Amino acid sequence: MIWKAWPQWLTSAVIAAYQQGATPAMIGATISRSESVVRSKLVREGVYVSKTTQRQTLKSTCEEGF
Repeated sequence: MIWKAWPQWLTSAVIAAYQQGATPAMIGATISRSESVVRSKLVREGVYVSKTTQRQTLKSTCEEGF
């Protein structure tokens, strides 16, 4: 089943589950979506920050300080 839009109740439920410690893979298995789709939604909602982005932010912060 392919859904084009996420209903607000589903978005809220996914965010709540992630904040309570569920991984994107666990959430995806529960709602029949892939891990990457769930992770993308969490990124768009500003909840999930990728490890790459965290490293780039840390690197730029360190370069500015030296």
